[in-house]
Amino acid sequence: MKIKLLITFLLISTNLIFAQESYYNGIDFSQNGQTLYTALQNKISNYNTAFTYGDNRDTMKTTDDEDFNDADNNDTSTTVWLIYGYNDTDASCINDRTRNENLFGGSNCEYNREHVFARSLAVPEMGDTSNSNTGIVADPHNIRPSDVQFNNQRGSLKFATGSGNAGPSNGGWYPGDEWKGDVARMMMYMYTRYDDQCKPEYVGIGALQGTTEMLQLFLQWNVDDPVSAFEYQKNQYLETVYGNRNPFIDNPYLATKIWGGTAAEDKWGTLGID
Repeated sequence: MKIKLLITFLLISTNLIFAQESYYNGIDFSQNGQTLYTALQNKISNYNTAFTYGDNRDTMKTTDDEDFNDADNNDTSTTVWLIYGYNDTDASCINDRTRNENLFGGSNCEYNREHVFARSLAVPEMGDTSNSNTGIVADPHNIRPSDVQFNNQRGSLKFATGSGNAGPSNGGWYPGDEWKGDVARMMMYMYTRYDDQCKPEYVGIGALQGTTEMLQLFLQWNVDDPVSAFEYQKNQYLETVYGNRNPFIDNPYLATKIWGGTAAEDKWGTLGID
């Protein structure tokens, strides 16, 4: 989690933490398991079909803005968070946590677009990254700014257990203590949105939870690394430009209701009583 942002979020946005977003009006949250999964899937399948892969270049400058209070069309911040990054003060740019938003490109010390659920791991694959392409390859809920070289290092490695900073771990890729919750909730979204094309086992290493298709790894990461203000900022803005939300950012406990495992935070304060 982004610790500074999480603390700020708790201090100034308590009403957001415990208020169920109106986006979910009409969904029966007394449901569990596959029934709730299907209800959420139907909801988030309505989106802006015209949104392109190229649109992410500009959208990221707002959704991944370092200063979440400025996440609007008039923001003054010029830096974006880099997924997997952890150090802005050493001599290497590869592991930077932030980057000037104008340094987008394909060269060293620039950033590009990381498909967190790697394109090639989907079945069938997501397709090419032409800027005019729409659909799954353009879904901004699965795209984050990443240092070019760090993105290349991760490649299509599956997510695996680890600790500390991001990097290769246990035959796969550990996203880092700061990012593992973000990754888990993104993978839950991708599975719920695209179903069998994006099964968790395609993108992560480890045991499944009971008889479900969800990895215990992602369920635990969802618990260990709570939602940050940065994630909520991104979710809010993407509803306006893309038309849907990531339910597991709005309430991590939805994962518990659907797949089980260790109980995650119930941000609405109403779901953990059944």
